[in-house]
Amino acid sequence: MKILKLLSKIRNCIIVGLLIFMALPVFGAEIFFDSKTPTITSGAQFQVDLLLNTENKSINAVEGKVIFPSEILELKEIKSGNSIINFWVNKPKIKQNGQVIFSGITPGGYKGKSGLLFSLIFLAKNQGQGTLEVNNARTLLNDGKGTEAPLSIFSYQFNISQEVENQTPPPNINGNLILNNLPDTEPPEAFVPKIARNPSIFGNKWFLIFETQDKGSGIDHYEVKEVRHPSFGIFSNWVQAGSPYMPSASPLLLKDQELRSYIFVKALDKAGNEKIAMLSPKNSLPWYENYDNWLILIIIIVIILIVSIVTIRLLLKRAKISRKYIRKKD
Repeated sequence: MKILKLLSKIRNCIIVGLLIFMALPVFGAEIFFDSKTPTITSGAQFQVDLLLNTENKSINAVEGKVIFPSEILELKEIKSGNSIINFWVNKPKIKQNGQVIFSGITPGGYKGKSGLLFSLIFLAKNQGQGTLEVNNARTLLNDGKGTEAPLSIFSYQFNISQEVENQTPPPNINGNLILNNLPDTEPPEAFVPKIARNPSIFGNKWFLIFETQDKGSGIDHYEVKEVRHPSFGIFSNWVQAGSPYMPSASPLLLKDQELRSYIFVKALDKAGNEKIAMLSPKNSLPWYENYDNWLILIIIIVIILIVSIVTIRLLLKRAKISRKYIRKKD
């Protein structure tokens, strides 16, 4: 009997322990919103950041869909220049009215409490209450297996109050956004494009990553060109692209997989200002395949010929003068 009572107590302890364990929260990654705008008024713009807390785990992939009430909000811009995501499979963009889809990868993983995924700039169109939500979200652990991490999602509730009297939007002159009554004449911030590849992405082929910011009117678009001979690059066309670079001939890949080309990336803001970044080729061309070397060689040969012709003419002229002088003397 004593043994049966002891076994019964052990069983009860195990059951209680399991119930307590099941009641404990499961710690995992968190996706949440944050805004530095305490009050939102109708007609004003405000920024909301989408952040990731990995709960001390290393996360290397994230995807999801932001839902916002399009009847009271208008999405003006999406900023991802300071994102923890190194490579966007689907760069944040509007899929349909009121939805922003995104998916990206950080090779090597990210670990932190408030990693910025991207920022949303909204215009408060009308008064009312609303909620920003994230649906169909997933995060993957950086464990080499693509294990899905437990994920908690926190929505963001906001209230748009009545428009402040005499509030006027920034003026616009000739399509240029005016800040502090001055036109935006500053180019986008300097940036450095990166070439990368990963065995799990695009068959381990090379792709290009680039991103920058413009604190004035905002980035409008990017343009890219690959040229093996920079002296002749002025004759090649810029290709409008997003990031990753997506030329029509080879989607999501660099055209020159041998990495023998100079890569130029041009960032243009909404006021027409531009900033150009250049990457030198990782693998140089043999000297005899480099047109620039031949161009330099031709220029040198032409200079030598011109100098030689001028020198010979001078020598002949001097010889002729000398003969005339000798004849006169005789």
